[in-house]
Amino acid sequence: MRRFIGLLTVFLAGAALAQTPPSGAAQPQKAADGAVVSKAEIVPDRILHFAQVETDPALSISAVTSLPQCGSDGTLFLDMLDPKDLRKHTVVSIRGKKSQTYLPSAISDLHDITVFSFFPSDSMVAFLVRGTKEMQGTPGAGKSPAGYAWSGYHSYIAEFDRDGGYKASVEIPANYQISRLAILPSREFLVAGYDQLNSTARLLLLGSSGDVLRSLDMPASRVPAATTGPHDAVEASKASRALIGNLVFTPYGQDILVWRKGSADPILDVGPGGSVREVPLEPPSGYVFVDMVPANDRWVAHFRLQDAVPDSPFNQKSYAYYDLRPQDASLSAKLLISGELPQFLACESDGSYLTYKLDKDGKMILFRTN
Repeated sequence: MRRFIGLLTVFLAGAALAQTPPSGAAQPQKAADGAVVSKAEIVPDRILHFAQVETDPALSISAVTSLPQCGSDGTLFLDMLDPKDLRKHTVVSIRGKKSQTYLPSAISDLHDITVFSFFPSDSMVAFLVRGTKEMQGTPGAGKSPAGYAWSGYHSYIAEFDRDGGYKASVEIPANYQISRLAILPSREFLVAGYDQLNSTARLLLLGSSGDVLRSLDMPASRVPAATTGPHDAVEASKASRALIGNLVFTPYGQDILVWRKGSADPILDVGPGGSVREVPLEPPSGYVFVDMVPANDRWVAHFRLQDAVPDSPFNQKSYAYYDLRPQDASLSAKLLISGELPQFLACESDGSYLTYKLDKDGKMILFRTN
């Protein structure tokens, strides 16, 4: 009997020890909102203190702009749209008091141009456009309302130097309808578009002369399943076009990050020469991924609380920015914007963050961290 009691005591003591975390082990904690998180999920806060940057006082910015882009040197690029005619684009680069404009209207060898996107690199600014080199005629059968033959319209990359001078246009093979563009430091182009011959979405690496070097694989979840029936083929075509419409290219140093809006897909990191690395993204607990911020030496991601209304005005209760480690997309620091400033980040360069706002007269007020 004594032996039985002794064994029972040892068993109970062992069970108690098994339920007690060892000293120094990660133990559950409660976050500010009461949610239980582990130490592994807790990352340090980084408070961003911004100071106003002097800019060109004569520079007026349209109230309608695309997502900001940034050069590796921290130059801010904005695609301004004419509020009265959204087909008219003016790209402006801003670095302190220096600014430069890039006008698609200066593309002298193309006619009846539609601008889809633009992208800045260290050596050029390029527009992805659709237009024609044909001579204008009288509108009629087989012609556009402007009087150009429909058969003469193609996709082009129109190149400008960083001083705003137009250089040349590069034609893209006709069987691709391209809607996304990025420039790699090797002067190769990364584009996304619809392959009309195979009715599927493509991520392509192009040479400097526009030739297709190869097709790059996207994560399997981004590629619609193959279909054979006529109705299935139509649906697959719609899905491919929708996929392309949701793809976004964000510069990170010399690489391009490819991601999909409203998706939990991995981030595709495309490097010089078309090297590809697929990195799963794990949002903070309770958050969903929103977008990536152009950055030079780190990844910067934007997240939203799962129960927050999508596309609602940004606030630091529902949205959060994080620095991520590029090697595995793990959370490195939570970024908190200090003061009465626009609660969004335009870009990052060498550890400095940039944001801006417009005053009532459309003048830009630029802010940068130290």
